[in-house]
Amino acid sequence: MITGYCCTNIFSKQAKELIEFYKKILEIPIIKTDDDHSNGVYFGFIENAPTLCIWDCEKCNVSPIGYQSFVFQTENLDSTITDLKKKGISLSEAIQYDWGTYEVRLRDIDGNEIVIVEFM
Repeated sequence: MITGYCCTNIFSKQAKELIEFYKKILEIPIIKTDDDHSNGVYFGFIENAPTLCIWDCEKCNVSPIGYQSFVFQTENLDSTITDLKKKGISLSEAIQYDWGTYEVRLRDIDGNEIVIVEFM
């Protein structure tokens, strides 16, 4: 039946801007592109591992599917928070949870939630 997990798709009406957000603001590497640099752009950290893929709604003739929540990891959350604030990004207050994570939340330009976690 199911043998693997490929990617999470985001269909955006502002794909170019969203791609720039993940590339320049969050500094997530581009693994590959299916179409061009504004459609079918895969972000990730390891080749052949699950990715986040951004698609242009108009090119694909698809409506946005709603909001997603993505969790990314960092080695030093305080440093990451400082870097994001320098880029003008609005963040929640960082919270230390009893289960061992230190987290901050923000939204991308489409309203998707991004959680950045440091494991303590």
